[in-house]
Amino acid sequence: MDQSKTKKGAGSVSLIDDNSVWSRLEPFLQEPIEPSKERTFGPRELYTLFRRRLPLILAVVTTGTALALITAVELPKTYTARSMIVVESDDPNPLDTAQAQPNQQPDKSRMDTEADLITSRVFASLVVDRLDLIKDPDFNTYLKPAASRASPSDSGPGLLSQAVGLIVSIPRALWSLVAGADPQDPASLPSKGVQQDRAISSYLSSVSVDRSGESSAMTISFFNDDASRAALIANATAKLFVEWSRDNKRQDIKDAVSFLRQQSTELASRIAAIEGQIAQYAREHGVSSDPRDDLLRASIQQSNEQLSTARGEYTQAQARLAQVRLAAKTGDAGANVDPLLSSDFLTSLRNDEATAMRDRAQLASNYGRNHPLVQEADAKVAAVRAMISQEMLRTIAILENDVRVNEGRVNQLAKTLEESNEQLRQRSLAEAKLRELNNQLSTEQKLYDLVSGRLGSLDPFSEAVEPGVRTVSAAEIPTSPSFPKLRLMTAGGFAASLILALILVLTLESMDVRIRESQRVSKLIRAPLLASIPQLPKKFLQRATPPLETLLSQPRSAFSDAFRSLYMACTRMNGGRSKQVILVSSGLPQEGKTTTAMGLAVAAGMDGALTALIDLDLRTRSIHSAMQFGPADKTLNDYLHGGCTLAEIVQTLPEVPRLDVLAPSADDQTLPEFLNSSQFAKLLEAFRLEYDVVIIDAPPVLVVEDAIRIAASVDTVVVVAACDNTTQEALSQVVERLRFAGGPSIGWVFNRVDPFRQARGALRKAYLKRQQIRRYFPA
Repeated sequence: MDQSKTKKGAGSVSLIDDNSVWSRLEPFLQEPIEPSKERTFGPRELYTLFRRRLPLILAVVTTGTALALITAVELPKTYTARSMIVVESDDPNPLDTAQAQPNQQPDKSRMDTEADLITSRVFASLVVDRLDLIKDPDFNTYLKPAASRASPSDSGPGLLSQAVGLIVSIPRALWSLVAGADPQDPASLPSKGVQQDRAISSYLSSVSVDRSGESSAMTISFFNDDASRAALIANATAKLFVEWSRDNKRQDIKDAVSFLRQQSTELASRIAAIEGQIAQYAREHGVSSDPRDDLLRASIQQSNEQLSTARGEYTQAQARLAQVRLAAKTGDAGANVDPLLSSDFLTSLRNDEATAMRDRAQLASNYGRNHPLVQEADAKVAAVRAMISQEMLRTIAILENDVRVNEGRVNQLAKTLEESNEQLRQRSLAEAKLRELNNQLSTEQKLYDLVSGRLGSLDPFSEAVEPGVRTVSAAEIPTSPSFPKLRLMTAGGFAASLILALILVLTLESMDVRIRESQRVSKLIRAPLLASIPQLPKKFLQRATPPLETLLSQPRSAFSDAFRSLYMACTRMNGGRSKQVILVSSGLPQEGKTTTAMGLAVAAGMDGALTALIDLDLRTRSIHSAMQFGPADKTLNDYLHGGCTLAEIVQTLPEVPRLDVLAPSADDQTLPEFLNSSQFAKLLEAFRLEYDVVIIDAPPVLVVEDAIRIAASVDTVVVVAACDNTTQEALSQVVERLRFAGGPSIGWVFNRVDPFRQARGALRKAYLKRQQIRRYFPA
């Protein structure tokens, strides 16, 4: 190694210690990312997304539109013919006597019914029979297909039609081989009924009925691959439906006349029978309109009044008897007693009793209780009381007799009233039955008059009827197909493919976790972004300029400046020390780690630091070919075995004299296993002593373990992540593994960044921004 190189490199880099900046940045990098801020979509993000996925969108839209156009051209043409009928006002029911209002429009139910009748299998069978569609292979698919009919505007069946015909013919050929007979042989065809059902189904699948708003007109549409046949069947359908409606209405009137005649005969017979029943019932029960019915009801009313009076008198007699008995028992002769107890005789006896009682009391007080005069007074009192008792018994006997008389009268009146009520009930039942028979007779007579009148109005006009519908527009032969519509299908294919492309883009974006934003990633992996390396511009259909050539030929370009920024950031991470060992690696291959290592080495060498670039990715050894070195006299294997010095195994770029490169070639026998031996430590220590900056290009971390082994022996680890290539999960895993292995300061580099990413917006504004940015990327 040239000693002058070593002397000149010492202290040539003058950088400030910026640890305070990184100490302030570290808490920010360790802040967790809020889930709500992880990924947002606004108008700007959607615009960026669609611009990034524009090739995919264009490919899907172009393919879908082209397929729709090809399909529209190749599909068989279908022609639609339309005839129109008008439904007249509602016809009254032949059995309805109500007068229909003139000029009354048919209601929705009538229109729906007519439409259902046109598409019914009964009417379809009439069309099939009248047009003899059972012999047409287009409708009776059991028959052998006829030669294809093409409209004058058609140049012939397309490729798609031929493919469909070939696919349809395969099952028939297989059936012919298995059954051993031609399926089109009349002997092998199904019954005529089955063939007719098939023809009806084919006819119904091609016919449709439409109505516009509240109009009474209906459009009958029929589509077929033959324009003339479509018009013929559409006109035949309208004509046959008018005839069918007339026939059905005529048959309805005939059935109504027959029914009315039968009903008239039956009603006349029932009227005669009811009249006979009325006469016989009146004779048997003696029921008629007789004034005696009113006398019987008056007698019953009088009996009710007499019964009520008798019951009142009976109750009053019972009450007097009870009162008298109570007074006789208690001796009460007050003012409220019965008048019989207040008679003059009883009053005189009670006065005599009172006088005798006073005399007895006076004698007893004068002579004593046993004096003869007292005893005589007692006898007089007893005699008066005996007379009072006899008078009371006589009064009670009188009242009891009155009670019995009143009770008998009540019973007699009640019995008489009950007999009268029973007689009246029997007569009422007979009258009710007679009235029922009369009402029935009246009803039958009215119904007979109604039927006779309706029959008289229908019978003369049973043959002259209007169909209720009429044809107002015949179908013309269509000149252009109704399907496929070239413009419509092309527009539909474009819209569908555009929607599919947008869905595909959004789906891919939701599953895409590749890195595109540096700020989110720095917070996610808790490591600072050291530099953003711009993507080298590339002209259309031209090979991109090699990175080393750009670094050497354009040292003041934005691409070269990015590596100088990276070198200064690594120096700041190392505390501003001039001597440092930097490990450059990535998660997976093709992410730009070798380019980053070379650019960092060139930037350090051009800055004046004595720099060594070591390629320890011994499985690919890409630096030797990237820098276009020739074969070396001595190899790394020779140095490890003591066969040469360090200066003999390194090579130098003429454009960067302070940069030495150890790039093992394919002839070097050094194996990757030496990284686990003490020889690697000695090699690294030798480089530390000889050089200011040692840059190591290590294999990808997620592929082999070589970078993990080297990480503990360096000062700074630089992890390279490629824009739109490296995933967040891979980058996080790389950083975590390097930290777990005891790696020192770790930073990351955002490689292949589009320098025009920020030049988005309005067309003119974006163009001006891109023009200004191109000034930093000279051709």
